[in-house]
Amino acid sequence: MRIHPADSTTQKHDADILLLPGRAALLPATATLLVADLHLGKAATFRSAGIPVPEGSAQGDLARLEQLVHDTSARRLVILGDLFHARSGCTEQVFAEFAATRSRFPATEVLLVAGNHDRAIGRIPSSLGIDSCLRTLDEPPFHFVHEPSTGLSEPDRTCFTIGGHLHPTIALRAPGGDRIVERCFVAEESLLVLPAFGSFTGGHRVSPADGLRLWIARDDGVVDVTRLAQLAMRAR
Repeated sequence: MRIHPADSTTQKHDADILLLPGRAALLPATATLLVADLHLGKAATFRSAGIPVPEGSAQGDLARLEQLVHDTSARRLVILGDLFHARSGCTEQVFAEFAATRSRFPATEVLLVAGNHDRAIGRIPSSLGIDSCLRTLDEPPFHFVHEPSTGLSEPDRTCFTIGGHLHPTIALRAPGGDRIVERCFVAEESLLVLPAFGSFTGGHRVSPADGLRLWIARDDGVVDVTRLAQLAMRAR
C-alpha cells in the first residue's frame, strides 16, 4: 500500500493513502477523508463529574474537521469510531455543535464506523446528519474498523485495515537528552492506525520495531520518523 504524507513531493495519483496535517488521512481515488477518535463531549463528561476542565477543545477540533473537508473537497467523510466520548457528555450543546458543523458541508456524505464509546452511548440522533452508522465498512482493498482486531502485532493480511482506537504516540530523544512525545500514524504491511483527532485525548506509546512505519502527526505537517525511531531504538 502506497502511503505518503500529503506535503511530500508525491502527487495524489502516486499514493493510495495521503496522511494529512491535522491528524487525518485521505483516499485520493474516492475523495474519502478519514478521521478517528474525536471524543466530543469528553470535557463535558469531566465537568459533569465535578472535575473542572476548560471548554474549547471540541470547538477547535470541529473547526479543524470542517476545514479539512473543504480543503480536500472530500466527497465522503468516514469517522473511524469514538466520535463521542460518553453518555454524560452528550449534552444538547455538544450535539448542536456537531450538527452545525455537519450542516456546513451538506454535499459530503458522513459515515460513522461506531467505536466502543459510541456504542456505549446508544442510538445517535438522526438530527446530527450522519448518513450511516456501521460496525465495520468493507470496500476492497480497504477494511475500515474502529478497533484493529489483532492490534499492531498480527494484522489481518487478507485486506488492508484502517482503524483508530489506539491513540498512538511516539517518543523521540534528541542529542543532549531532550525528548518530544507526539501523536503519530502507525503502519504495518496491512494495517494503518490513525492518531486521535480529538485534542483532549490520551495516548498509547508505540515502540519502534522492524516493519513498523511511523509518521509524526501535527497540525502543521506530517513527518516520516521511521528511520529516526529505529536508530534511536538500536542505540539503547
